[in-house]
Amino acid sequence: MIGERRARYAGYGTRELFVDGRGPKLVLVHGFGHPADCWRPVLQRCERAGQAAVALDLPGFGAADALAPGLLIPQLVRFLDAAVREHAGSGSVVLAGNSLGAVTAVQLLDSVPGVPVSGLVALDMAGEHWAPLVRAVARGNWTLLRLLAALPAPTRLRVRVGDVFAGMMLYGDRRALDPELVRHLSSQIGRTVSANGLIEVGILFKKEAESLPLPTRIDCPTVIVHGRKDRLVAPATSRALHAAIPGSQFLTLDGIGHCPHLDAPDTVTALALDLVAAAGRSEPA
Repeated sequence: MIGERRARYAGYGTRELFVDGRGPKLVLVHGFGHPADCWRPVLQRCERAGQAAVALDLPGFGAADALAPGLLIPQLVRFLDAAVREHAGSGSVVLAGNSLGAVTAVQLLDSVPGVPVSGLVALDMAGEHWAPLVRAVARGNWTLLRLLAALPAPTRLRVRVGDVFAGMMLYGDRRALDPELVRHLSSQIGRTVSANGLIEVGILFKKEAESLPLPTRIDCPTVIVHGRKDRLVAPATSRALHAAIPGSQFLTLDGIGHCPHLDAPDTVTALALDLVAAAGRSEPA
């Protein structure tokens, strides 16, 4: 059974979902606009495998505390640093992050020395290269999205449109679509204030992600994954990350969208558990 609890890291209150089991623990970090719940398919598979794992609500998302004014990504890095050290205990963890979560994990490993991380799975990391749809919207100065968010449409219609949009953006294979998770995102789009706020934070995140240099200090085993049907981030971002991390593995997945842990949870879980197994063999008994 997946448990739920409150926690506090680096001064931010948050909610985390977890399953008990063997270590090293797998720490799962969601993407922009998501809660920790997006990792439920992976947590379920970890539970069946007897693997300890935890998924966190990042500050500003889900049931976590709000972000403070200022730069977004440095706050998330401080939060994740504290969470990783807590969950590592006297050992280490394996990190898996999607999109914004992958950016946060990469920045943590590249900028903070001595982080107890023995493996990294980076899924469709955001960065310099974006898919045509995102580039087109950005060229219009985000005007279209702002106008849509401000429309006085009935809540039911707005949520329905949000359902369709979120499903299309997140999944490559609509047969794998999780209506409950999609509705969580749609409910934010369904409230005008939340929709506008989400858009503005997304614009800031995009600018920050584009300005980050490629990592130069990551030396733990790393697997980089990109879905071929990602409609948000171009594969060039993951290829650049692969080139920047010596010895990293790069996989592209046919028919998979921006969130491989939703489209292909068996594959993502297997990749993460391989890193966990390797980390377990290298840690002292």
